[in-house]
Amino acid sequence: MRTILSTEQVTEKESFSYWREKICDVFVQLDASQLSRQTFMGKLETGDLDKIQISVVSADPQHVVRSRSQIAKSLDDFFLLSLQLQGEGYTEQEKREAYLHPGDFVLYDSTRPYVLHFEHPFKQVVFRFPRSLLLSRYKQAEQLTSIRIPGIENPVGNMASTLLRNVAANYPYLDEATGMRIVENSLDLLATALRAVSGYNHHEATSLAYMQRAKARAFISNNLANPNLSPSMVANNLGISIRYLHKLFEQEGLTVASFIRDRRLEFCRRDLGDASQIHRTVLDIALNWGFNNAAHFSRIFKNQYGVSPTDYRANRNIDF
Repeated sequence: MRTILSTEQVTEKESFSYWREKICDVFVQLDASQLSRQTFMGKLETGDLDKIQISVVSADPQHVVRSRSQIAKSLDDFFLLSLQLQGEGYTEQEKREAYLHPGDFVLYDSTRPYVLHFEHPFKQVVFRFPRSLLLSRYKQAEQLTSIRIPGIENPVGNMASTLLRNVAANYPYLDEATGMRIVENSLDLLATALRAVSGYNHHEATSLAYMQRAKARAFISNNLANPNLSPSMVANNLGISIRYLHKLFEQEGLTVASFIRDRRLEFCRRDLGDASQIHRTVLDIALNWGFNNAAHFSRIFKNQYGVSPTDYRANRNIDF
């Protein structure tokens, strides 16, 4: 469900102060200033898809700052991604500058200061999500904020831009289980797009190490249901040593075991939230994704998501 906020709901005199208050409520604490003396117009449509907040922003020229003092007073731990739909945008973070045209997108980090600037009326989609969702896929994402990802001339960027636009247009009509899958696919493609624009990872993409890590990830994803899946099984399949396999994953700040565990937990979470699978027991779902101990599964699920599998299912299906 989308919530619509618009300056049309207030008087002309109150329009910009209303806008400044609402963007702080929806995104993170920000300072904003108006760039025109004309009556300010802005509209914000926002909603959620699993753990991602999706907002379509249409507004007049403005300058936005996320300062160190605001960061110090908040617990926000998000990445934000802006996809330009109309007009032009500018982003600055860590001395990196990105100029956006329609179709382009950029990543920025709520835990560090940033600047957004719009010289003319514009329209963007802004995705806000926990940093951990992307860092678990690509550790170097922190180093690639405020770098323009071309939405037209770059093939991977074009694919990501198209997917993100479609997600923003259609997410209110998705059921929960489908939405979770779309989120997974979108984050995977975003990580791939970031790799494609990074200098050293462009070189890495043609390297043996990159190919072997991709094969390892694919083998793990295809064998999550096997309770005997282990680093040694993955290494044997690739014809490499366990030590070298661990080294491949360490380059992204992961361990092989944690990658296997987190992927299994994510699929269990997806199935527990799927109303069409309400007839299955929690244990059946856990066993289906390779867990073989109910108490262990319940404990690590609660550590990961803050609630037990049973409580998660009850809360997710309460409206079905």
